[in-house]
Parts: sequence; structure tokens; C-alpha cells
Amino acid sequence: MIRTFDEMVAEVKKSPTKVVAVAYAHDPDVLEALQTAQREDIARGVLVGPKAQIEKAAASVNVSLAPFEIVDVADEKEATKAAVSLVREGRADVLMKGLCSTSTILGAVLDKQAGLRESKLLSHVSAFQVPAYHKLIIVSDVAMNIAPTLEDKVAITENAIAVAHRLGIETPKVAIIAAVEKVNPESMPCTADAAILTQMGARGQIKKAIIDGPLAVDNAFSKKACEVKGIITPVGGDADIAITPDIEAGNVFYKVMGYLAMAKTAGIIVGARKPIVLTSRADSDETKFLSIVFAMKVC
Repeated sequence: MIRTFDEMVAEVKKSPTKVVAVAYAHDPDVLEALQTAQREDIARGVLVGPKAQIEKAAASVNVSLAPFEIVDVADEKEATKAAVSLVREGRADVLMKGLCSTSTILGAVLDKQAGLRESKLLSHVSAFQVPAYHKLIIVSDVAMNIAPTLEDKVAITENAIAVAHRLGIETPKVAIIAAVEKVNPESMPCTADAAILTQMGARGQIKKAIIDGPLAVDNAFSKKACEVKGIITPVGGDADIAITPDIEAGNVFYKVMGYLAMAKTAGIIVGARKPIVLTSRADSDETKFLSIVFAMKVC
């Protein structure tokens, strides 16, 4: 079971070096992250985008482009399509967002003829390492599905469980997050969804995980909070996965963890043929490097 990003890096380094295709690649932080991945023998990069701007971005952060292949495509949409094609054709193992918009890369991924869609739902999965918790925290969905239905939440949960399995967590503990622990279908419909997901887990409709909810964040990650509130739960205080009720709650969680809790962070999209590294343009090169590592481990 992988408990830290250092352990994840060590595990990925044991595997053959894979290839990352970067869509619209003239992002200095992405180039720094790829340089680190190259030095660690984790990944090779294929940079798709306007060559002159890629060279300018690399020079701004003192990154040598010698180890990388550059595919010179000036237009954002065409560059993104070309990067997707590299993955679809097996010439790259992972797709990564550069300076293209999220809507552009997702449009190319979801294209029925030339995209990478494989499952019925794509979802964003984040991983966090914080000093206050004893293992990595997997959170979904913070960046993809805006207001997921119950059916969507089933798929989001199953995608997150599959990621946890790839990290060596045999039976992940899944907390379905809400603001309260009591089911209140009228005022807080997400609590009813949480109760249904819990029952689906108990009956084996969602497999290979222990699911409980609704749980507030304190209950999910603090045994003491469960004791104080009198909550008996197999998940509370030891959650591996947190499923947020919607993108607003998830995105707030993501930003608070990164900017206030100073968590080490990684983020990818799963459910496509291959993982997609999708981070915020404001994320650091470390976050982008760890996201590459995360994708390589899940790949």
C-alpha cells in the first residue's frame, strides 16, 4: 500500500519509462515537471504545440528541450487533437494538459471518432499528502462533474476505488461526504445519495470497498470526532477516499488543501482509455510532476 508520494515515485521508477503527450505544451511549469520526470527516468515527453513558444517557455525556466520530441502545431484545438491521437495510437501512454483550455482537451478526449473515451463517465481524482493524516487521501470529483446524479456518483466512486486498488489498497475505505451525518433528503439530497451508496456497497453493488456516509469531513478523517459525536463507522478516522457531493465542495476542498494545508497534491482524470494529467494552470511544477507520477502509477 502506497502511503506517501515518495513511495509512489519509488514504485513508478521500478516500471519501464512511459511517454507523456502534452497538449499545447508551452507551459513553463509543465516543462519543469517533465524535466524532473525525465531526470528521474519516470517519463519521456512529447511536446505538441507552437515550437517557438515552447522554446521560449523552456528558456524562461532554464529547461533543456534536447531530451524531448516536439510536434510543431500552432493552433490550440489542432495541437490538442494531435496529442490525443498520440495516445490513441499507442505512441504515448498518458495525455497531459498544457496551456489548452480544459474544455478543449475534454472535447478532444470525448470525441466519438478520434477520442479516448472508454467508460460511461470520466471523473477527476486527486491525491493529497498532509502531515496531519497517516496516509494519502484520494478525493473525487473536484474538477470534472459539476452536479453529479446518483448514477454519476456510483461511477465516480467506482473510478476512485479502481485508482485506490492501483495504489495497493486492497479494500479502500470510502467516505461519502456531506455537511452532516444524518440523512435529510428534503434539505440535503446529497445525504440521501450517500445513504444509498452506502447500502449499495453493503450489498455488493459497488464492489471491493467499504463505504459509509453521509459523513462530514471531520468524521471521515478523525476517530476522535466520531467518538465525540457517537458515530459508529468502519470508515471514520481512516478513510482512503472521500467522495464530495458536487464540484463546488470538491473544488473548495482541493484549493484549501493545497493553499492552506500545504498538502502535496496530484490530480488526474480517469475513465478514459489512458489517464489524463489535468491540473490548474496555477498549480506548481511540483504538483504537475506528482500528477505525472500519479498517472504513471494508475496507467
